[in-house]
Amino acid sequence: MRRGRYAVDAMGVRVVTEVTGDRADEVLDRLPDLWDLCPADALPEDPPTATVEVVHDTDEATGRAADAAGQVSRRHTDDLLQVLTQRITVAAIDALAGRLHLLHAACLADPATGAAHAFVAPGGTGKTTLVRTLGPGLGYVTDETVAVADDLAIRPYPKPLSIRRAPGSLLKDETPPRALGLTAPTGPVTLRALWLLDRRDDHEGPPTTELFDPLGAVVALTQQVSHLAALDRPLRRLAALVDAVGGLRRVTYRDATDLRPLLDEGVTP
Repeated sequence: MRRGRYAVDAMGVRVVTEVTGDRADEVLDRLPDLWDLCPADALPEDPPTATVEVVHDTDEATGRAADAAGQVSRRHTDDLLQVLTQRITVAAIDALAGRLHLLHAACLADPATGAAHAFVAPGGTGKTTLVRTLGPGLGYVTDETVAVADDLAIRPYPKPLSIRRAPGSLLKDETPPRALGLTAPTGPVTLRALWLLDRRDDHEGPPTTELFDPLGAVVALTQQVSHLAALDRPLRRLAALVDAVGGLRRVTYRDATDLRPLLDEGVTP
């Protein structure tokens, strides 16, 4: 049985993928290109660590046994890579529980200053499309989870983008960021603005924005924060984070291209 390992930097967590099976090379050969912007060798010494186990084998019984053991196993390589990206993300989020705010959001940063806009939204509601559309020329921070400290410092997570194979499909293809013209930030990244995405097909005209009151902002964000209860004084700290960036704004829009002025013009608290 073939075996190999590949490590990535996922929000400052060293996540190691351990791959076994007679088709292990099909996975290992794809990972360096997909995770090119998340090199583990750039991590500081002694980072948090996590492991994800993958089995890719022609024998179906081996795959079923792997699934029963909580490992990642799929018959098709592309399907396996999709699930693997999800598992790497979850492993990193779990390792950071209680340490950072973990917002379910896309994030892009000014390449010169590192000032970043985070766009909070549930899965499947526009985060990856926003990054694909607006990300070239900016620093691609993440399309999935923004790990941000109380001092607004962000740990980038420029993971592969999971792009739907067809509208409405649950199946996605993992795509290297560089293939879409995306590059990782080259310096420190700091949260500058928080947006709650509200994409509507029937919206007409330019985007409209609405500033939440402080309590409403916390209520809206709690639904899109991982491991919130693991933080010390979680609601107070979340409220302080929102206040530090001038509040949470809902932006209602139809097409991602319409959001570019938000990045160009910034936010006036």
